[in-house]
Amino acid sequence: LLMGRKATNAEAEYRRNRVARLLSNGATRSEIRQYSASEWGISERQSARYIAEATEILKADWDIDRRTFTAELLSQLASLQKEARKGNQSAVALGCINSMARIAQILT
Repeated sequence: LLMGRKATNAEAEYRRNRVARLLSNGATRSEIRQYSASEWGISERQSARYIAEATEILKADWDIDRRTFTAELLSQLASLQKEARKGNQSAVALGCINSMARIAQILT
């Protein structure tokens, strides 16, 4: 992208999603600003806009009700527990079972 040229809608969408991935992988805001400047030649202000928009994408991913989130967690833990048993990792399997019980509020 040439400096000074406005990004197309597709470029802007790609950048928002790229920044969302960077944030979800633990990148700091300063790292994202540096990345944005070197990869896309954009200002700190524009980078801050992409960070704000990416943060909204991440928030939307977690904007689910508690029952849905609980069901998703329990399903993931059940799968992990099965894999741990197959791999003869009983401590990991037990950890999954204990986590499931806490989430389901069977154990405290």
